Amino acid sequence: MKVVRQLTLVILSAIPLMASAESLDAAKEALDAGTPAEAESILADVSREEERDELFYLLAETARQHGHYSETGNQLNRIDDPVWASMGYFNLAMSHLMEESFSRARIALRVTRSLAGPASDPAASEMGNRARLVEGILALRGGKPATAAASFASISTDSVTVPQALYLLGVARARTGELHRAVQTWKRVESFPVALPGVAEARIARVWAHREQQQYRQALSTTKLNRRYLDKVMADINELRDRVRRDGLETMVRDEVNQNEDLVDFLRAGRNIARSTSMAWFFRFLETGGSIEGSERQLNEAFLAFLGEQESLIQRFKDRTLQQQATLFERIALEQADERPMQRGGWE
Repeated sequence: MKVVRQLTLVILSAIPLMASAESLDAAKEALDAGTPAEAESILADVSREEERDELFYLLAETARQHGHYSETGNQLNRIDDPVWASMGYFNLAMSHLMEESFSRARIALRVTRSLAGPASDPAASEMGNRARLVEGILALRGGKPATAAASFASISTDSVTVPQALYLLGVARARTGELHRAVQTWKRVESFPVALPGVAEARIARVWAHREQQQYRQALSTTKLNRRYLDKVMADINELRDRVRRDGLETMVRDEVNQNEDLVDFLRAGRNIARSTSMAWFFRFLETGGSIEGSERQLNEAFLAFLGEQESLIQRFKDRTLQQQATLFERIALEQADERPMQRGGWE
């Protein structure tokens, strides 16, 4: 399990890390009682002296989870490491979004971006990319597609969020009436693994765009390509499932990185995740809350269950593609009927 745990610590550099539930609960009680100093002492034993920034991050997360946002900011302001600080401010922004406090969310997102300068740690830079993605989504929902497009376009090309950013960039362009540019943008997503958000969505969106432009035959052709693509994805998932059952997830991960000595550089480069379908699924498993706790058997079972969930999701995309195809068949049939000459006896 050592390899998987080492990989996970790196690959989750942009995903919140949590202290033990017992420590968090005890710290919550102290924060509820208005004694953050006691909360700090409770969590002090979960980190060594040299891990002070992680400790402050954990304190901030404890406060954030229980709505103590002022204390969250106090703890985040004590952090020197831009990685821990950017993660903390991004999480704070997400909490504000859940409570529909959009102005506060935007402030936290701006702070996240400010911590991800050009010379910063790659993990902090990735948090900056995630902040830009959320800012773009907020602009899109707020009826500002041009502003949203600028946010999506500013995301670094080596970020793992690129497929989702490109999909949403296409949506923004479609809303400004640039359907042709939207289609071209969505085509760029096709080279990424379907495990990453935005890839399957972009394929479905292309069909819609062709229909909007009354390019019905091209839309139908795209649905056929999508069906073949999704059939292959289902086959690949089954193959990956068999591989994990046979060799185990840890062996699969080790084989994918080819015993790469610099695992940090390997996984922090989003392009490496994008090049490997298996690693893309593993990354998605971790990003959606997959746990690496427990035995190797439990890890394998958790990953296999995740693949089952993703298979169901892909099936829904297939169902949507079939619906699009059926509608297009009907529309093309009507178009062909309109082109036939009318005779006295009616249609012939």
